[in-house]
This record gives sequence, C-alpha cells and structure tokens, in this order.
Amino acid sequence: ATPWDWLTVNAGWEADVVSGASVAIKAGAAYAAAHPGADVISTASVNDFRNVALGGFTVRKEAVSFTAGYAYSTEHDYRSNSFNLAARTETYEHNTQLEIDYAHNFDQVCNRVQDATNDSPTLYHALENSTGCFTNNPLRVTDDIAIDSLQASWSQAWTPVFQTQLVYTAQILNGLQSDPYRSVIIFNGDVAQEHVPDMRIREAVAVRANFFLRPLRAAVRFSLRAYNDTWNIYSGTAQAEFEKYLGEPFRLTARARLYAQSGAIFWSDDYTGGQAPLGPKGSYWTGDRELSPFWSWSVGGRAVYTLTPSKGRLLRVMTSFKAAASFDVVNDTYSQFTLGGVPIDNAHEFIGQLSLTALF
Repeated sequence: ATPWDWLTVNAGWEADVVSGASVAIKAGAAYAAAHPGADVISTASVNDFRNVALGGFTVRKEAVSFTAGYAYSTEHDYRSNSFNLAARTETYEHNTQLEIDYAHNFDQVCNRVQDATNDSPTLYHALENSTGCFTNNPLRVTDDIAIDSLQASWSQAWTPVFQTQLVYTAQILNGLQSDPYRSVIIFNGDVAQEHVPDMRIREAVAVRANFFLRPLRAAVRFSLRAYNDTWNIYSGTAQAEFEKYLGEPFRLTARARLYAQSGAIFWSDDYTGGQAPLGPKGSYWTGDRELSPFWSWSVGGRAVYTLTPSKGRLLRVMTSFKAAASFDVVNDTYSQFTLGGVPIDNAHEFIGQLSLTALF
C-alpha cells in the first residue's frame, strides 16, 4: 500500500511445503568394496513446512529511496530472524541507478546433543529427525548461524534500447553449516556426522546486458557471473534469454544457462582410503554433492499473459490480472560424486511453474 507518494508499506505471509529423498550416509570406494551397495545410503523422504511472516517500508524523496524490512521464518528444524536495509538513487535524467543493500540473519539450527565424552567431530552422530526441536528436549540442541549479506549495483541506460547492470555481492556466514542429518563414513569405516567449517566468506560479480530489438518487438538478455569463496570453490555462470512480445498482453521467452564450479578444498568422494581426515584436506568431511566439482546446463521457456483494462476494473475489483507458466530442463554432471562408484553424468531435473497474479 502507498498511503502517500513518499511512503510505501508492505506486509506478507509465505508458505513452502517440501518433501524429498535425502542422502543419510555417504561412503567411499574402500568401504563400499566391503559393503556392496553402500556407496550412498538414502533415508526416508524429508517433509517440512516453512512459514514466513514479513513486512517493511520504503521512503522516497525525488530520486532517492530508502527501504527497510524484517522477516521471521519457522521450519521444523530451522528458525530465522532477518532484517534488510537498502538505499537507491537515480541520476543523469534517471539513466543511472545506484543501489546498495545490506541484510543480516540471526538463524538457529536444530542439532543432536552429542555424548559429553565425545570431544572430536569424528565421534559425532547425525540428527535422527526433527522431533523435539525447539522444545527444550534434552536430546536436542540449538546451534546459531549468523549471515551478513551485502550487494551493490550500478544500472545504466546507455540508449533507449540498450541497458547494462554491474552487481557485486558478498556474504559472510558464521555458524553451523553442516547438514545435521547427513553422515559420512570416514577413517577405518567410522560413521561421523558431516563436518564443514563454521566460517565461509563468499563473493560474486555479475554483468548483465539488455537489448531491445525494435523491428522484432523482442528483447535479448545476456549475463556473466564469477564466484569464489574461502572454501576454495570457484564458479562461472553464463545465461542468455530471448523474449518476444506478441501484442501488448502476451510474451514468450526462451532461455539457456551454463554453470561450472570447482570443489571445496576439503571435498572428497572417499575418506576411507586408510588416512584419517586430519590430513592435507583439513579436518572436515562432507557428503554434499553441491560442494564437489560439477557443471550443469539448462534450457527452458516461459509464457506470460497480462490483462489490463483500458478503463475501469476487471470484474469491478481488479486493476490487472497476469497468468504465467514456465518449464525448464536441467542436466547435471558430477565428475567426482558417485553412486555405486560411478560418477553421475546425466542427472536430469524437470521444473514446472504456474502463477496467477491479481492486483486490486
């Protein structure tokens, strides 16, 4: 709502319902050789229900605006308090936009209470389930994670049909970042809860360009993004998009994306080769395939239809109505993460989305 020209306020509620299989234990080749079929041991489907309550406001004066917001979210095993601040200005006849955003999260993760005599992560056991989390259960403990995020962007309209954007993002995470449910079979076949560093610093730079092709009534967009972090992961992303306007209300979009990354410095698909994890890779171990070297590509499309009356309101109440549908195919290739000792080189994901938006 915008009660005055200089003020906009917002409030909302979001909900996510999710279910899916999860890797319970990741074993290495040496262990799997003695225990056939034990390379990856899955657990039953994970079910969760996340609620988010949020609100904020924006104050404007001429070409400058300031935004502040807050969000609180709950899950069975995770809670988050976060606030964000942003400042934006436009100059050079509104052709240049500069914006800076900052956000801080005070998050809590549910974990299992370990045996008091276990003073080494090699003896930690994974969380069995989320039962008893955040209820003063003596078998559950709450670990903190703090997240500081910063983003700065420069958007520039060079001509009426050509625009660019430069974006820098940085993030500092401090706290439990391991999956408390995941175990890794380590030295001598011991099963230990996943253990990764508590501190992670991430940076990324992205460049985007938009062209409007007037003769075709179409737009093309390109973007490149480079990323690195203190876990020694480097990645690059390239994206391209073509959007065609079929009259004022209807748009069709085709898009493609290519992504590649290196693995974390402590990543290994096999910690059971006779050497304790307190070696060249550091005292950390993980079964997360997203921390391994991999690359992926995706292709997809989107259709959007927007209905806006030239006068009056739709059904006497709506100022506009929009329907959108999209479908994407993603292919992932993991060079080191294995199933049964075989690298995964043709993992497909199919993503469909349908949305309906009504403005009043």
